[in-house]
Amino acid sequence: MRVVTMQIAMTALVSMGITLASSALSKPTGFYIEQLPKGSDVTLPLPATTFIPLAGRVLLSSTDMPQTISFKAINITGAMASSIRVAIYDANAAKVHYADVKPGTPYLYNFRELSSITIIPGLANGSKDLSPYKNLKLQVESDKPLAIAH
Repeated sequence: MRVVTMQIAMTALVSMGITLASSALSKPTGFYIEQLPKGSDVTLPLPATTFIPLAGRVLLSSTDMPQTISFKAINITGAMASSIRVAIYDANAAKVHYADVKPGTPYLYNFRELSSITIIPGLANGSKDLSPYKNLKLQVESDKPLAIAH
């Protein structure tokens, strides 16, 4: 059943012109949110890895309880990554939560219930000039299927 679900999901992604990167020589394997057209959403059916660029506004929705996601700062070229500050907007929280994600150290976030959060990654040093950091991404990993909107 799981293989059939994955085949159907992969067929749907390919029909939308979306592929999962698989070349170990170029980029880490996973789903790059830039491939998803603005205003679109997709549910990745298996625990999956997603890469989000700095200043990218993304809606993540849980599909099962309990559900945990991890955030990691990575440089897709393999060079040293910088720390990323992630703004987490959760309708179930009284205020915006800021998580500082350091290279090599995952930050875990638990969904409070079947809900959605909006995340916006930025530089932890507060710099607004992101051009030198185009290869710096926020890696999001989920332990269960995850709905993603962009």
